[in-house]
Amino acid sequence: MAAAAAAGAALGITTLAGGALLLYSGRGFLASAGFLVAAALAGLGAGVWAGTPADRRAPHRMAGRWMLAILALVVASFAATAWLRIPALQTAPLGAPLGMVLFLAEPAYAIGALLAGLQRRRPSRPDAPPRRAAGRLQEGGSVVVPALFGSAAGAVLAASWLIPALPPGPVFFGAALLLSAAGTAQLALAAGGTEESMDGTVAGSVVLITGVGKAGQVGYALAEAFRERGARLVLVGRSEEVEARAAELGGEAVAVRADLATEAGAAAAVDAARERWGRLDTVVNAVGGLRVLKSLGDTTPEEWSAEIERNAGTAFLVSRAALPLLRESRGSIVNFASPAGERAVAKLGAYSAAKAGVVALTRAMALEERAAGVRVNAVAPGVVDTAENRAAVEDAASAAFVSRGAIAEVVLFLAGARGVSGQVVHVTNADVRGAG
Repeated sequence: MAAAAAAGAALGITTLAGGALLLYSGRGFLASAGFLVAAALAGLGAGVWAGTPADRRAPHRMAGRWMLAILALVVASFAATAWLRIPALQTAPLGAPLGMVLFLAEPAYAIGALLAGLQRRRPSRPDAPPRRAAGRLQEGGSVVVPALFGSAAGAVLAASWLIPALPPGPVFFGAALLLSAAGTAQLALAAGGTEESMDGTVAGSVVLITGVGKAGQVGYALAEAFRERGARLVLVGRSEEVEARAAELGGEAVAVRADLATEAGAAAAVDAARERWGRLDTVVNAVGGLRVLKSLGDTTPEEWSAEIERNAGTAFLVSRAALPLLRESRGSIVNFASPAGERAVAKLGAYSAAKAGVVALTRAMALEERAAGVRVNAVAPGVVDTAENRAAVEDAASAAFVSRGAIAEVVLFLAGARGVSGQVVHVTNADVRGAG
């Protein structure tokens, strides 16, 4: 990866330049060299640690990481010039520690954070097979190996030509220019290849869809619609059927079998997107459904809890797990609510409460994530036209079914609509009076 190699080269150049500058007239060469190498390595390690945040924290944006690394090298450039022109700095009590920070630790820290960000956002080949946990070491090599080779090349270049030929200030500044060029190219490539376009299309984006199992259900119809428009898919279901659905859609779709009513299941779904493509742009929480059709007086506590968990619970857990990646991509969430969530229906008390929870979740999360650029909306379809629903009614011909295609069009719109958040869009059969 060219960007990682450039970052490694800058690290190698500046570490050697800073070490040579500080050791030039010092005493105790071996001890001093040990302290200086330790300062650079500790700074690099701290940068990698800080640049790889836990899922509960919002990750830094890549443009900010590039600017941090470039700024660190520019500061080191001015500090190196001042170090040589003001001899009192070298003899001052805090001169040497300050030099270690400015020449070694600060640039290494910033470049470490940059490398951590590059690893997390690394693009993969579209035809590459899904990556499993056992392959993470090999996956990490895509950034680590170029960075190490770049560091070695930078050290050789600095030792053989840069340090003998140039003052230290221009050496640091030249490394900053190298990062500026690499950062500009890398950010332009990332923006052109995987971000949602401003016209609302989802081509090239990564979309996680839950509730994908049977081919005739709405979850699979959503997967087909997104795939036709060029999206890359993570399909999630509890049964092995989800693997067959992913195979039908081709190499740009991966399957995850998971129980989304658990934190581990939700995390596994999001991890699949991170491991395969290094990003996530849209989450569609289509899993759920109606199971309890009885009065509240006859509903057991177990039935009530299961209905809430299946609908509102899964939407909460998946959305929560996906937020770190969605903040990074400024992505979107589309939940599945229901007209019953905003209007009470007899014998649907548990289901109505569950979908009311989805509505509240949608609107609250939209407010909370507005500053992070994450949009959260919901669709509220009427009775979906599926074989199971048709078999469940006495007169299917007169029922107010809503087509899966109509629902998919609304979900596609909400996934790519910039500036639309906190909305619950009802999707009903407009040809039937009172439908929905």
